Amino acid sequence: MVSTMDNPPPATRALSNRQVDTIRGQYHKFMLIPPIEHHSRWFDAGLISIAVEARALGGPGSIVRGPSIHVFNAARDEEYIRFDVFGKVLHYHYILNEVNHNILWGYDPDLNGPMIPWAIAALRDRLPVMLRRAGAHALATEVEEQGWNSAVLADVAKAADRCAGPRDDDLVRAEEGMAWMYRWKAVHRNSIPSKKASTRRRLC
Repeated sequence: MVSTMDNPPPATRALSNRQVDTIRGQYHKFMLIPPIEHHSRWFDAGLISIAVEARALGGPGSIVRGPSIHVFNAARDEEYIRFDVFGKVLHYHYILNEVNHNILWGYDPDLNGPMIPWAIAALRDRLPVMLRRAGAHALATEVEEQGWNSAVLADVAKAADRCAGPRDDDLVRAEEGMAWMYRWKAVHRNSIPSKKASTRRRLC
């Protein structure tokens, strides 16, 4: 089931960078922070649903903003892929629902260009492969056999582009985003033995 503030998954300590094969992504033993529903626009696409969330974090003078593109099943109760197009280190995640972990990959804009068009192309051309990477094998097979409504991707891209620029409510959204993140840490990770390295790990 989808992770929520009221129903967080069990938490375990994240692996350090030295314990993972970084060529295959960075493996984290925690679940990602859920999207903020009222900052998200949903697109129904048959077997999957896509949410574009207007993310903002930080405070006065240091706001980080941009879109997160979330790929869920049609019921919207499991997320499998997330593209985070904000901050200095653009990145994306495969979400492993069976173990409540995720695999993070950094994005290289110098090689691949702007991330939003790249993410849209990846969803259009590689969705079954990416779903399998996230452990959603049955859904990937259904997508291959039945197809999905990829026509929504044009509107997904437009929605993501609109989230990339400054907005009048940036500071309000950033403060709300920070409070949401700290609340998620409290409900999801309060059972992890304290370690300075683990407290700095990204939960977005």
